Amino acid sequence: MSKGNKGWLWGAAVGTIVGSVAALLFAPKPGRELRKDIADGARQAGEKTQEIAGKVTEQGAVLVGKIKDTAEGIISEFQARRAGHVPEEEEAQAAQASGFAEDIAGEAEKATSLAGAASKEES
Repeated sequence: MSKGNKGWLWGAAVGTIVGSVAALLFAPKPGRELRKDIADGARQAGEKTQEIAGKVTEQGAVLVGKIKDTAEGIISEFQARRAGHVPEEEEAQAAQASGFAEDIAGEAEKATSLAGAASKEES
């Protein structure tokens, strides 16, 4: 997950909580009712945040799977070319592309683990 999306997700969660509390504080209610409403609002916001984090984690896992499959296909194709007689320039390009595919797969795994960790922290 990119930093922009993560920041937006946290901003939305915090904005929801702050907006709920502000609405409750300006509503004319007795203290006991107000405290109960604030607690309910915070609980609901926490549940929604966990739900969204779970969805992000699931989508991240799907994306990682697709990226791994693509990267493995590219790597195996370049290895097959390398096994045959490939000119040096093409071999260098194949090695570079193979490294790039492996980097993408590694970054995707990191993103999924971070999303999973964020989901666990919300629990």
